[in-house]
Amino acid sequence: MAKQKKPNKAIVPKKKLTYQRKDSGKRRTPSPTQESQYTRSLIEASLDPLVTISVGGKILDVNEASIKVTGIPRQKLIGTNFSNYFTEPDKAQKGYLRAFRNGFVADYALTIKHKNGNLTDVLYNASVYKDDKGNVLGVFAAARDVTEQKWAKDLRIANIELAFQNNEKEKRAAELIVANKELSFQNEEKEKRAAELSVANKELAFQNEEKEKRAAELSIANKELHFQNNEKENRAAELIIANKELSFQNNEKEKRAAELGIANKELAFQSEEKEKRAAELIVANKELSFQNEEKEKRAAELSIANKELHFQNNEKENRAAELIVANKELSFQNEEKEKRAAELGIANTELAFQNQEKENRAAELGIANKELAFQSEEKEKRAIELIAANKELQSFAYVSSHDLQEPLRKIQTFTNRIIDKESATLSETGRDYFQRIQGAAKRMQTLIEDLLAFSRVNAGVQNFENTSLTTLLDELINDFKETIDEKGASIEIGDLGTAYIIPFQFRQLMQNLIGNALKFSKSNTPAFIKISSKISKGNRLTKENVRLLPGKLSPEKNYNHIKIADNGIGFEPRFQEQVFEVFQRLHGKEEYAGTGIGLAIVKKIVENHNGVITATSELGQGATFDIYIPE
Repeated sequence: MAKQKKPNKAIVPKKKLTYQRKDSGKRRTPSPTQESQYTRSLIEASLDPLVTISVGGKILDVNEASIKVTGIPRQKLIGTNFSNYFTEPDKAQKGYLRAFRNGFVADYALTIKHKNGNLTDVLYNASVYKDDKGNVLGVFAAARDVTEQKWAKDLRIANIELAFQNNEKEKRAAELIVANKELSFQNEEKEKRAAELSVANKELAFQNEEKEKRAAELSIANKELHFQNNEKENRAAELIIANKELSFQNNEKEKRAAELGIANKELAFQSEEKEKRAAELIVANKELSFQNEEKEKRAAELSIANKELHFQNNEKENRAAELIVANKELSFQNEEKEKRAAELGIANTELAFQNQEKENRAAELGIANKELAFQSEEKEKRAIELIAANKELQSFAYVSSHDLQEPLRKIQTFTNRIIDKESATLSETGRDYFQRIQGAAKRMQTLIEDLLAFSRVNAGVQNFENTSLTTLLDELINDFKETIDEKGASIEIGDLGTAYIIPFQFRQLMQNLIGNALKFSKSNTPAFIKISSKISKGNRLTKENVRLLPGKLSPEKNYNHIKIADNGIGFEPRFQEQVFEVFQRLHGKEEYAGTGIGLAIVKKIVENHNGVITATSELGQGATFDIYIPE
């Protein structure tokens, strides 16, 4: 808008419109003819660009200066919402409502946007106009252009902010390098801990096998004891004078039973300890619980056997009163008992050995638990350090998205204005310098946006959905329609089916790959891009691409294999891994625009899908990107 003098007060026309409030609270709107005449009288009475607005925010009329600063004819402006023509529609709407409530708003700072993208900073003064009854009819606003004053101040501030942000950026880059090295070290430590945990699990499996063997041996001993009890029952009918010996033997048995009870308590204590340790060993919970249940069953069976033995002893005492002539038989029976006692001694020795083995296993399990606790502490430390590194990255992303881009936008805006308005007074060298500033600012803005996109790939919410790849590609190709027409390109898309993906991330992935294929096409050959998809098992895919895929895919898992091939300029095979690294460019910025982050974003998105991406190419023979996403 042209710079005009600010009116000292609201302009109130001599002619009043009838706009009365009825008892029901409704308003009677003036006729369109009356409204048009009234707004024109306001415009003609003002020296500044003026827009007259109704109570609902609708533009009724404008002057020539307003038409010039928006680039829109009067007929298209009238009837539309005035806030649509400002860079901050909400702020403009708030200013209008404040004027409507308070009657007047002075020096309200806003920015008008021209339809060609140019911006004009203005200070608005808005006031209401009323009818002779005091009813508010609408709001009109007078504005003056303050772009030149604001430009000088903002340019000085932008230079200071840019220098500070460059220093901050260098610091953040150094911190990011340190964080990456620390993250690499943490990953190596995690791999070492995983290997140690695997060794501990194998040792635990060996211990469980030993326990099963001991349990089998104890079962054999129990069967032997049962056989001995049967023999005792057969001999009991013939025993008479064996009470003392039998009593002594019973006492010995009670001692053994007491010792066995102590062993069972110790075993129960060990089981409780194992249960505590099992809370830390997630994988071993079910197996350890099963073992404890088996031990409890054995203890219950042993308790039943003891009760049965006690009952048998009572029966033997009752029968002893009836036995008279059994000396010879008793001698024979004593010999048999001595043999059984010797066998019981052997069984006790074996049981003692088993207990010793259990204690050894318990000691080894204690050592493994300590090691596991140490590993957990190390993981917690690494997790805390990783959280701190993520916070630093979030701070860097915030600085990039807010503090770095704002001065860049101002530099671009003001250099555009200097070239447009001061071109005639600038020397050829001066124009060249400003054009270089424009190019550098644009490249820096692109770099910042790409860095933000790269940092946000993992930060966003990862909502996987079954998505039609064909539909997604059809929508995406519409975004490239102008570039496709310009290069005479053609894109062949087969039946891609559906995939379980994060839709917005996968859209960005395909957008980067198709954009690269169009950008790096040959100048003398129409670009051709072919996109296909098929489902295959990991072992088959590995056989098809033995050079790049071994060890990267699960053999029995199904993968959605998506291939994007083009006939562009390609690259040398030795760069097939380097192209996915951040800031890696195979061409200078004078040949092809870009920041070298696009394919790094692509790889990061594929990794978010637990997939693998490979690149194959020959110089001058196009490039092929193969994506493997698990079903």
